[in-house]
Formats: sequence, C-alpha cells, structure tokens
Amino acid sequence: MNSSALKYDKQDKQSILMYARELLGKCVHDLYPDAQYAKAGNKGGLGQRIEEVHFKFSNNSESEPDFKEAGVELKCTPMKLLKDGSMVSKERLVLNIINYLEEYDKTYATSSFTHKNATILLMFYLHLKKVDRFDLLFKIIRLWSIPDEDLKIFMDDWAVIHNKIANGLAHQLSEGDTLYLAACVKGSKGGADKRAQKGTDVLADQRAYSIKSAYINHIIVDSLSHPEMVSEVIISEKKKAQIEDKKSNPNKYKKRSVGRIVKSMSDYRPGETFEELVIRRFSSYFGKTVREIACRLRTSISTSPKAVSYSVCRAILGVKSRRIDEFEKAGLQLKTIRLEYNGNLKEAMSFQTVKYKEIIEEDDWYSSDWYETIGAKRFLFIVFRKRKDGAPQDAVLERVFFWAMPKSDVDSIESFWQDTRDKIRAGDYNHFIKQSESEICHIRPKAKNSRDMMETPQGGWAKKFCYWLNREYVLNIVRREATNAIGKRKK
Repeated sequence: MNSSALKYDKQDKQSILMYARELLGKCVHDLYPDAQYAKAGNKGGLGQRIEEVHFKFSNNSESEPDFKEAGVELKCTPMKLLKDGSMVSKERLVLNIINYLEEYDKTYATSSFTHKNATILLMFYLHLKKVDRFDLLFKIIRLWSIPDEDLKIFMDDWAVIHNKIANGLAHQLSEGDTLYLAACVKGSKGGADKRAQKGTDVLADQRAYSIKSAYINHIIVDSLSHPEMVSEVIISEKKKAQIEDKKSNPNKYKKRSVGRIVKSMSDYRPGETFEELVIRRFSSYFGKTVREIACRLRTSISTSPKAVSYSVCRAILGVKSRRIDEFEKAGLQLKTIRLEYNGNLKEAMSFQTVKYKEIIEEDDWYSSDWYETIGAKRFLFIVFRKRKDGAPQDAVLERVFFWAMPKSDVDSIESFWQDTRDKIRAGDYNHFIKQSESEICHIRPKAKNSRDMMETPQGGWAKKFCYWLNREYVLNIVRREATNAIGKRKK
C-alpha cells in the first residue's frame, strides 16, 4: 500500500502508537470483522497478522525493525489468567533470532538486539484456550525502551551471551546464564533448526534474544499506573492496593514498596557486573555468624530458617524494603543451603508443588513450569554452616554465589519432566521418579498433613507432591563452588 494512504505516519512513533491503540480493549474482529488468517497452516503469529490487517504492510526483513523509518519493533505478547482472576505474563518475550556468524564480532551498540529492539511497540493480549486469535482482546498497548536504571544489567546480560558466541560456545548457551535478557531456544531441537557458529564445526540450537517473563511482569505492573496504556487489566488486591498507595502517597510507596541494591552507577567499580557487586558486598561478612552480622549492621535479623537468608541478604545489601527490585525483575530465586558442622547436607532442596491440572497441558519442555523454574532462572545460593552446638543465630555465613543449572543437566532432565507429566495424564500418582532413580531431581511429597490434597485432572484428589533437587546434587554444587573460589584466590 502507498504510504500516503496509510492512516498513520510510519516515520512517527507516537502516530504508530496512537493508531495501534485503536485496538486497545478490542479484538481484531471488532475492527475487521472479515479478517481471516492466511491458509497453508495459518503460518505466522498474531503480530504478523496485525502488521498485515491493521497496519497494512508485510515486513519480511529479519534485520530491521518492523517500522524501519521510526525505529519501532512490533511485538504481540500474551497474558494469562491466574486462579484469582489476575493477569500476568504468559511467557518470555521472544525477540529476533541470533545469527551467530554475524553477531560474534559485534558490540552492544552494533548488535542485532540493540538495532532491532531499541523501541518496542508492545501489544499485550489476553490468551484464552480455544478462542480464535482474532477474537482475543488487547489489554495493554505501549511503547517500551530499556529504562536507564536497568540498562547496565541488560548490557551485562548481552555480554554474557556474546562471550559464548565469540568463543564458539553458542551450543552451551542457556537461559539461566543471565538475569533480564536471555538467549532462548527458537524452533525445534532437531538438525533443521541448528545453526553454524564461528570457529567450530559444532552446530548450536537456534536461539533468539528474549526478555524473561519476570521482567515482562514488571512492565505489565508499570503499565497499570498509566491509564492510557491499559484496558480492564485485572490484578490481585494486594497489587491494586500498592498501585493506589503509589498514586496517593508516592513518597511512602517509594520508601516501602521495592528497594534497589544499586542506587547509582557510582556503586559499581570499574568493569564490575551486578553479580560481582552483590558478591563483593557479601564478602566482608563471610565467616561471621548471623548474630555478628546483625550486630555489625545494627539491625535485627530473623532467625526463622525460612526467612533468615532474605533477612541477611536485605541487611547486607542495604535494602530496607521487603522486596528487592533487581531480584524481582530477574525472577531470581534465593535459596538457603544449611550445611552441617562437618560440611554435609541433610536435606534435598525443595521447589514448588507439581500442578496436576496445568502440567498435563504442557507439550513443550521450554514452556513447562519446571523448565521455567530450574532451566531458565538464576539462583543466589546463601550457604550457612551450623556450629557444633549452637543456636540458629550462631550459624556462620560461609559463602554466597550465583548459579544456573548447566545446559547439559537442563537437557537431561527433560525426560524427567515428560515422565512426571505422562504419569499424571495416566492418573498414576504413586510412581513418580525417586531420589534413588535420578542423579539430579525427583518428586516427593511436601504436604502439610494428610488432608493437604490437590484436585487431579481425573476429577479426584491426590496428595501434593513437589519438585526437589537431590541432596548430593546440591552438595556437589557447593563443593564445586568452593573449589572454584580457591582457584580464583590462587590466581
């Protein structure tokens, strides 16, 4: 179509945004009742059809933003409903595919990620099963660019990804490598979607830059403070109260809601990453007890086994609020490891309950709840060692480190997830994989009592089971980290 016939100025970001907002609170069929998906298998996602039906263009360039003249990339991304009726991000935001042969010698400024995604037109829609895509309602429409306060971590994340690409290690990339920006698998795992990389004959999975789901949830919540961006987005009562509090008393909200570890760029030492900054702040407290840390910081620290790590973490990092901004945006999991006096570990590490009704709907490993938990996230492990005869306050802070499950282990537990899902589909709740049957993880109960049950897809009720990382697996992680730390000190 001739650009003069368009109902928006393709060179102007605000014109594009305002035209996009004609769909806010509506579905495609509301404006275009005769619109249909192309035949031949309905190829292309909703974003591509929005380009064709609403914006009247077809963009086949993978290297340029969709609205090249304005430097704007269009992304339609789904939200989902939770049990309480609130809406959250359904998945990571997948961006452009990474060409390893072209990206290896780029800088952040010249990378395909920066060039294509400097400004994104985000169109959030509510995903509903068995509903025609053209009947799905758009709930949030906004322009988004990386905020200044988050740019450093995005750049650090890109550097981690780029370092593997530049060293011919793209086949070892994992979403758990990074905090906000990730390299997610795009396409099938078969040879057809493998890609060549520089300096090696080893083919790597095809991957795309993506923004993690936890960060997308942050964008959703931020949007709620801007009525012009949203249409009937439902959130939890707690979150609603926080937003209303922010409107009525912004100073109070700023102090009590979410605290940041990094207050300004001057907090960083030259060349230091966010994770290195966190470890540095902890390092002067290694070898000290919880009681000694509390005394030194002149603060009270919870001695509850479940709360002590976060309490210590907030105190050392200088965050007074209960929530830490950088951790929430990254979906970072903070886990306590309590070593015995002799260095052994008594317990395996527990995770969330297996959701029987949800796991049977999972057909893709990379979209599964267990992959999102263990394969796509980073962890901050806080390791305490108990005193031989001492109260919880006398436990010693031994070390702190960031960890992500290695790609080889992530790949190997896909069959574990499949086994769990298939047994639940078959109604078998008595033969989940045990700790003795797997080197990495297992399924076992973590119910409060015999009445703590969960409804099954078959319409009955079954005892609640949880995911666990094996005790020996966790202990080996700690021992490897200790060995690596010694090696770094010797250098």
